Amino acid sequence: MTVIIKVKEKGLSYEGDTEYAYRLVESLREAYGHNEMPKMLNDFVFNIEVALQNVGVLDEWFNKIEEAA
Repeated sequence: MTVIIKVKEKGLSYEGDTEYAYRLVESLREAYGHNEMPKMLNDFVFNIEVALQNVGVLDEWFNKIEEAA
């Protein structure tokens, strides 16, 4: 089953499935590495992570919840 999430942060928005949202978050975090992300982008990524928590993709520490085999 595909779960769609919607996130808006100022001029940025995301509407799509959770797997792509998770990959987007991981890619942005990797791209910035240890450098500080601009606040608006950081807030946007954080809001996506919270949406992923709300649908059970991430746990309370923002770690991906692995599906049981």
